[in-house]
Amino acid sequence: MITKMKGLGLCLLMVCCLAVPVAAADSGDVPSITVSGTGSVTTAPDEVIISVGVETTNTDPVTAQQENAQKSAAVIDALKGLGIASEDIKTSGYRMYSHTPDEDSIFAGKKEVYVVSNTVTVTSNNVDRAGEIIDIAVMSGANNVNYVRFTISDEKAQSLRAQALIAAVAQARGDADTLAGALGVSITGVQDVTTYGSSTPIAYADNMASGSMMESSKAYAPTPIEAGTLDVTATVNIVYAIQN
Repeated sequence: MITKMKGLGLCLLMVCCLAVPVAAADSGDVPSITVSGTGSVTTAPDEVIISVGVETTNTDPVTAQQENAQKSAAVIDALKGLGIASEDIKTSGYRMYSHTPDEDSIFAGKKEVYVVSNTVTVTSNNVDRAGEIIDIAVMSGANNVNYVRFTISDEKAQSLRAQALIAAVAQARGDADTLAGALGVSITGVQDVTTYGSSTPIAYADNMASGSMMESSKAYAPTPIEAGTLDVTATVNIVYAIQN
């Protein structure tokens, strides 16, 4: 009974003194401290995802659709010509709609014009070719570049998350040792560990290309796209058992 009261007294003392970031865990008569740790690993992306589109407008819906089909096919063929596999090129959006043209439109005065939009997403594991992919797509007929995303493959993400978890545990244990030393207690084991889910990091490129940037000329400036770096992080919550 005396031993139990000593343990309870130590728990109550720790709740009062260590409310943030340390708290006593409700684990029977065993006193404990709870700490969190975060680990981070910086890496270069190994995958780029680019969304380009072809948009055509005409007063005749069939003409708008056919023009779009021809230009979209040319863009896809050009991308395949770069060595990009068919499975890495996919149609991510297709839309056809009509509207009344504005007064400053080349179709001003027409009752209705038809717009056809075809969006293609390209995935490449060679991030250094991002600018080249954009240039080829635009020169082949694409007049929209919707986004450029740099990320990491699932395999690399899993490996780096493991490293981040090790760093997170080390940080948590370091904090626990410091707190235990300040309290004059010893860590005897681990009662519970919780990890938090994470998503694959994505970086967006600031530089974009548009159809107006590429003219039918043999001389042009390559589009500069910088991949930068990404941080893979992991967080753990660990409950350590302690004793005097």
